[in-house]
Amino acid sequence: MVPGVRHWVCEVLGDFPEDIRDRMEIIASEYATNCVRHSRAAEGGNIRLRLTAEGERLRLEIRDEGPRREAPDVWAADEAVDFGRGLHIVAQLADVMGDEISSEGRLAWAEVKA
Repeated sequence: MVPGVRHWVCEVLGDFPEDIRDRMEIIASEYATNCVRHSRAAEGGNIRLRLTAEGERLRLEIRDEGPRREAPDVWAADEAVDFGRGLHIVAQLADVMGDEISSEGRLAWAEVKA
């Protein structure tokens, strides 16, 4: 699932500058990984991606079908383990990021100035 997300982002952003493509690819990869680790996507559920450009902003949204356990935390990384840094990476690459929870699941989003 995650390699497919990375490929899709690179394909959609083919005409954008390489640094923007790279940032959005990493952001998408981290968000997709969180979907697989923390949502029903790991149990056969779906994720939906949306990439939009408005003015100078490029926005990536990823929606899953809801958590199967506690949602990840931006600052929960433990240096002794090989995981837990994804949202910290997103925070470094995105100009703005956030998430919302609804009856439809979790929506994580990040914006980059294009």
